[in-house]
Amino acid sequence: MATRRLTDAFLLLRNNAIQSRQLLAEQLADDRMALVSGISLDPEAAICVTKRLPPKWIDGVEEIRYEVSRIKQKMKELASLHDKHLNRPTLDDSSEEEHAIEITTQEITQLFHRCQRAVQTLHSKSRSCTDQERQLLKNVVSSLAQSLQDLSTSFRHGQSDYLKRMKNREERSKHFFDTSVPLMDDGEDTTLYDRGFTDDQLVLVEQNTVLVEEREREIRQIVQSISDLNEIFRDLGSMIVEQGTVLDRIDYNVEQSCVKTEEGLKQLHKVSTKCTVLILSRNGHERPGRKLRQGVSFYGSLFFMGFQQVV
Repeated sequence: MATRRLTDAFLLLRNNAIQSRQLLAEQLADDRMALVSGISLDPEAAICVTKRLPPKWIDGVEEIRYEVSRIKQKMKELASLHDKHLNRPTLDDSSEEEHAIEITTQEITQLFHRCQRAVQTLHSKSRSCTDQERQLLKNVVSSLAQSLQDLSTSFRHGQSDYLKRMKNREERSKHFFDTSVPLMDDGEDTTLYDRGFTDDQLVLVEQNTVLVEEREREIRQIVQSISDLNEIFRDLGSMIVEQGTVLDRIDYNVEQSCVKTEEGLKQLHKVSTKCTVLILSRNGHERPGRKLRQGVSFYGSLFFMGFQQVV
């Protein structure tokens, strides 16, 4: 019994339905805001209601995730087509399989370009967000870019492996189907064909020539797809490097805070030792002097400031 995969279509329709319900609820709230008792017309209350809704760029994130799921599914189909084409038990080549491989490769490349443009559009929306939403959006963009970069790396490796396996198969076939003819003088060509170079052999040579041209065309297409993915890989890598630079600055600030805290702790130990010596040198009922109290309060505040920087 034949089946169809409708999970991706269901997820897309569900997300659209949720978005439509949210828009409808927002419109109804605006229409009934002044009529229903108990609802305040204070602008601050309206701001609180608006803040409960998710940001507008959430829809873009869901679309990118849907496209990523399609890329994964297409990559599985392409890997299956590669294995079927290279491990075929018969000796004849199927043009339908090659055409399917070509179409699937183009679809995957187009999906990668579409996701790249969507991620860049999502990244540009951070200008109109608040500080917290901007930081959250940067983290989401970095995560999506990392996922796309991993997928593009896997796709490039699959294409390179398919290209190597095709070349190995062509080299093996040359040993069994070598149709090369030794070069002879022009005067001996007629004699050669008359001796036994039949029409079937000429057809075989022509078929092999067409086969070689098709293989060269496939190789050029694979190389072009890898070149396109290199551009996507470079653009996504720049987004990830930008996010990594922010994390490096955070690590540096934490390290500097730890160093300053350790220095303050050493100074505090020195002051504590001096205080102990001075207190022991005086009588038990005598209070420390003003200078000692100032030193203790100064280094105590220094330690407290260092502790706040760490937290």
